[in-house]
Parts: sequence; C-alpha cells; structure tokens
Amino acid sequence: MHKKLKYLLVGIISMLFAAAGCTGEKEGNGSGSGLRPALNLKLSSWDGTYATFEAQVLNASHVRALCLASGTAAPTAAEVYERGTSYTGEYFTVEGLNPMTSYVAYVIACNDAGDYGSVQQISFTTEYSDPIPYAWESARTEIPSYTDLVLCYGGSTHRMPYEWTADRYAPMVTYTDASGKEQWLFDSFLCIEFRMGYYSINLGQHLDSGTREHWEELLDYWLGDPETGVGALEEAVAAAVKRLGAPPTKRKVVMILPDPIIYEYYDGTKSSTTYWGEVNGRQMDFSNDQDRITVQKWYINEVRRHFDEASYKYIELAGFYIVSEDLAVPGQGWNPELKRWENVVPYVADYLHELNHSVAWIPYNRAGGYANWKNMNIDYAYMQPNRFWGEGLETKTWSRFFSDIKANDMGMELEFDDAVLEKNSGSDAYRARLREYMSQARSNGVYGTKRLAYYQGQDTFYNLAHSNAAADRELFDELCEFVLNNPLRTNDSDK
Repeated sequence: MHKKLKYLLVGIISMLFAAAGCTGEKEGNGSGSGLRPALNLKLSSWDGTYATFEAQVLNASHVRALCLASGTAAPTAAEVYERGTSYTGEYFTVEGLNPMTSYVAYVIACNDAGDYGSVQQISFTTEYSDPIPYAWESARTEIPSYTDLVLCYGGSTHRMPYEWTADRYAPMVTYTDASGKEQWLFDSFLCIEFRMGYYSINLGQHLDSGTREHWEELLDYWLGDPETGVGALEEAVAAAVKRLGAPPTKRKVVMILPDPIIYEYYDGTKSSTTYWGEVNGRQMDFSNDQDRITVQKWYINEVRRHFDEASYKYIELAGFYIVSEDLAVPGQGWNPELKRWENVVPYVADYLHELNHSVAWIPYNRAGGYANWKNMNIDYAYMQPNRFWGEGLETKTWSRFFSDIKANDMGMELEFDDAVLEKNSGSDAYRARLREYMSQARSNGVYGTKRLAYYQGQDTFYNLAHSNAAADRELFDELCEFVLNNPLRTNDSDK
C-alpha cells in the first residue's frame, strides 16, 4: 500500500475511534509506545445468562470487561483493569449472568505493556434463559399428543360471531348420534387468528405488522374472560362432564404463536424494525433475530402463566401453533429474506420442548418449507390439500398430495366452510368435496395412521349442528362419525 494512503487510512480510523469517545492518549501503568489503546464497543447478542459484544480496538491486543448489575457504582478504568476478565478477538462473550436482570458492561481496551484506554459502557437486560416448567408441565412424561385438532378462529373484530362461548364449543366437545348416545368428540382445539383488526400477526396479510399492544389484545381475547375464549371451552367440557362423567383425558388446547414480523410493513424493507415495543423495559429490534425469539418467549410465558393460575380441571395447554403457513428458507419458498425463520423457529421450538409442549404447523399445499419441517424442530405438521374451493384441481391432485405427505411424514387437514350448508347455492358440490376428503383419507391409508386437523371456516361445525336441513344433518353425522371413529384413537381412553 502507498505510504500516504496508509497514513490517511490510519488517520481516518483514529478519527472514528475519537468520535466514539476514544483518543490516542496514553493511560495506565505500562511503558508502551505512548499511543493509548482505543475501543469501539457494540452489543451483539444476549440471552438469559450471557451477552456477546463486538469490540473494535486500536493500539490494543485485548479488552478487559466487567459486568455489574444496574445501580452498582461505576468502576474506574483502573478498577476494570484489575477486576475485569481479559478477552481477545473481535467478539467476546460474558457468561454467568442472571436471567431477567439489568446490567452495565464496562470495557476497556488494553495492550500487552499494561496501557489501557477509557471505559466504554453499555446497558442491557438479560432475557429468558433456560425455561422453568410449572409442576403440571414437569409431570408430563412426553410431549402432548392429539389426533383430531379442530381450528377455532377468533380475536379480530372483523369476525362474526366475535366471541367463543360455551354454546359455540358444545357441538365440537361431544356428539349425540341418532340412537341418543352421547360421546366425546374432538380431543384438541386450536385457538388461531391471522390479524387483529387492521394489523397483521401473520406475515403476508398486506397490513401493518402487529405490535405488542395487538399481541396483548389477542391474549386478552382468548384468556382474559373466564366466560369466553379458553374459559368457555372449560365451561363447555364441564357441562358435558355432568352428563358423561370426566373425559378419559383432558381436552388439549393449542395456542397460536404470532409471527414476529421483521418490518413494520411486512415487505417494506425500509420501514421500521423497532415498531413492536418493549420487553423488560428494552426496545425490541427485529433486525436482530434474538429479539424476535425474545418476544415469542414473552408471549409463550404469558400464556403459560395464565394456564397455571387458572388451574383448569378439564382442559390443558398442550402446545403452540406456528401461524405462518410458509416457512421459507434460502432457496426454498417465497421471499425468505423477509422471514429468516431458520433463525427463530427451531430455537423457540427447543424452548417449548424443554417445557414439555408440542409445536404444530399447517402449511398450504406445497408451501415453502413443507419438506423441511422436522429441521425446524416442529412436532406435528399437517398439509392443506386446498381442493375444497375447486381451484387448481388439475395440479393439486390427490395422488400428488398423498405422495407428498407420506414422503414427509405429515398429517392431513380437512377443509370445509359454510359453502356446504344446504341453504347456499351450489352446496351439493361442496358437500361432495368434503366427503371426498374423508374417502380419500381412508383409501390412501391416512385415516387411522396420521394426525388430522379440521378447518371449518368461521362457525360451520356449529351451523351444521344447529341446521334443520336434512342434507346438513346427514353431513354433520358423517363428519362426527369420521372424527369419533378415527382408528388412531385406538381405544376408549383416547376419545
């Protein structure tokens, strides 16, 4: 390199460090060159028990760092030199921290002659560390299992009816056949939503991304009122218990896990990444995947805390549902750079597994990541055939669908909505398609061997149950018998 260019670059670097509060004056007790070690410090990542820093140094061979709880008297540079731990390299990690604690890191740059620069400091709060299970979670010997998962949409004000009540749940909790025999029906209920009013909690809804406020509204919708949401499911099961006795197992609840969408507008790469809000007094920045993990852990723990405090008698929290129907990764799926799921989902799944909870996912037909779901540490994956609405049937063939789910060890989602109701024009074709779902599941060896999920629109199961139309009642009976007699529920204790 030309000498003038070399000196110019050194001068520029020195000015950059000076702008960061670092000078080249000598400090410390060494007998070095007289050039003071300088430091530019950044916080790179952190969790419950560690923090990793990026240290760019000048005239230095290493740094010394001392992390103290907030409120502790700030040390001098000499005290950091004497008490701090020595680290080399561009990145260093301070370990042994306490979860959910505010710290200040005090760091100095040093050379081998004993010179050191001025103190640089960064404040931060550690996040959730190794999960601490509640007694009811620790009592589990395995991840909760369920065979027939019915989807219950709710949370956004655009949905009508808006609230889930015991009456709405009742037709899915038990079924009474033509002979008058009543039996337990669905063993699991998915509390799901994609948006909260005009804000998205699922990437790709073409809306502004939901903030902490919207996530809290979702929590309040499902968990805040004992007479609606999850509380209403407990009430519906309790009412059936008076007639049937306690169910063989508690009914399973699977809760939606909202997407921590990177940008304030999902594909607006110039929009804010700090829009969501705070956790533990620290602003979240979704350009950092660790913060996306942090907010999902916060949400998970809010749900867990509610179930622990509620002490439901007949229902239990069995896991969480990945709401994004496309888990694209580089080279696979739509715009993976807007998602970076590979940096979030496996780690959140691991956190849930340590708490003995399941992770479920229902991608659309051949969605990005459908063949990669096990690498995301998901427990139960179901694929949507997407044939009920009659679109793309020439490519979304049954033969391809069953080949895909068998090759990738996936379950199946049955799909239907109010189009099956006799009062609606063209309902014969939609009833035929739903029957085709059931017959294809049987003939292709999925019924009785793979887990099943049931998309029922907004309220179709209830509408079928309460319809006076003969065609509706016939279809309702067939569907309930299909659920009730699923061979995967091998004996009465599984129903």
